[in-house]
Amino acid sequence: MKKSILPVIPVLILILLLMRPALAFDGAKSGLLLWFNVVLPTLLPFMLCSSLLVAWGGVPLITRPFAPLFRLLGLSDKGSYALMSGLLCGYPMGAKTTADFVRDGSISSNEGKRLLAIAGCPSPMFVAGYIHSHLDGTVPFLFIAAAVYLPVIINGFLVQLFYRERKKALPSPLPVTCNAAPDGRPFDEIMMASLEIMVKIGGYIMLYSILAGFICESSVLPESVKPLLTGFVEMTTGIDAVSRTMSGLPAALAILFSAVFGGLSGVSQTNTVIKNAGLSIRHYVLWKLLHAALSCTILILLSSL
Repeated sequence: MKKSILPVIPVLILILLLMRPALAFDGAKSGLLLWFNVVLPTLLPFMLCSSLLVAWGGVPLITRPFAPLFRLLGLSDKGSYALMSGLLCGYPMGAKTTADFVRDGSISSNEGKRLLAIAGCPSPMFVAGYIHSHLDGTVPFLFIAAAVYLPVIINGFLVQLFYRERKKALPSPLPVTCNAAPDGRPFDEIMMASLEIMVKIGGYIMLYSILAGFICESSVLPESVKPLLTGFVEMTTGIDAVSRTMSGLPAALAILFSAVFGGLSGVSQTNTVIKNAGLSIRHYVLWKLLHAALSCTILILLSSL
């Protein structure tokens, strides 16, 4: 049986809701306030600008300077855009764009698998705004940024070996461009699509914040484990918990791991958007764990310089 463990999580939360309704209410309120006060104003403007860039034909302006790198990663034009959307917009835009392209045949299933492994990252706006604000200054921000994004290149080469296609032609040496013409969507439609994604993100943050609240109030878990486990469950709540209980390099490593892995909340978001695309959420989780391990290793090496 290949049943996912993810459906068990809502059942567990439902039981906890019935057992501790007041604590569940506080967790839900905390998650929604975190989404409204931090995540929404941090991500939505960047998501709107990125969507406008795509809808109005500005993608080549972004992808063309990175054409040599995209060729090294074996990506097509559409694949290059999917990677850029994931890097610019954060979770789960890269996975969503990849799945959409696989479904409509714009990219192959093999390229979709490779992209799923590398196109999910916290956005630069989230790294610069939320993560940076929760660091105590002992670790330079540039070290954090390098640790987040350098593993994308490393994994980009690894996935070409892992998902090797037989007798696959090499990517064209021509500059990477976007084949899709501007779709001319009105701004209202673009805004509603972005808001829909943000509402989904808010729902997952609320759901997993409830679980995080129960973790924090648990009497059986050591105090040192609670913020780490919270970050594994829900990224934004976990980063906040780590920043309040830890400091220095250990805090930066815990925050970095949580941000790069994305938490179970991020996994759930990704699992939702890749439905019916033939992409494996299990492979996604394994690649995210590798990405997180590489990020922590890079940060340790940079901090030792």
